[in-house]
Amino acid sequence: MKQWQIVRAVLVPAAIAFMMLVILLELQSHARQKIETVTAAVPYHSRELSDAGLVDSLMNLPLHLGISRADYDDGTLTMDIKLSDPSEEVGDVYEDIAGILSFAFEGTDNVNQLYLRVIAIDRWGGKRYLLLASNMNRDSWEPRYAEALSRLRNGDVPPSLAASLNLTFTNLWQKQFSRP
Repeated sequence: MKQWQIVRAVLVPAAIAFMMLVILLELQSHARQKIETVTAAVPYHSRELSDAGLVDSLMNLPLHLGISRADYDDGTLTMDIKLSDPSEEVGDVYEDIAGILSFAFEGTDNVNQLYLRVIAIDRWGGKRYLLLASNMNRDSWEPRYAEALSRLRNGDVPPSLAASLNLTFTNLWQKQFSRP
């Protein structure tokens, strides 16, 4: 009888320890699998723009026009958006400008200067023509500018808004979008 007590005293704790070890290994495996699934399924979003992640960041912008060129260097974002179809609505162009300005100054923490150009590309010769340009810095930016731009439906921008956004219109822009 005494031998069974000794065997039981050794085997019961060993069996309990073995079951706890199996449970812990299973929990660790499950937790590791869960972490890997979350990491793979949720992309990393950063408010810090970099030249390496520029394309990924700009792909998420809902733009009507295509991006012709983009570059980020030490706090300065330079972008060209292209007007390839002459039938594009001016309201869509203004919405894109507002979206890019908002992205640069509200969606990132490290863009301090934005050089934005709207260009037209000749379909046959590939020549590029400047239509509109903006040189905006973070200190001058106010979200109400994006709202005002998005509401515009004709080619005429109020002079106060054009001055606030440092917009420069070329003669080609005036011919294409201004009312007679």
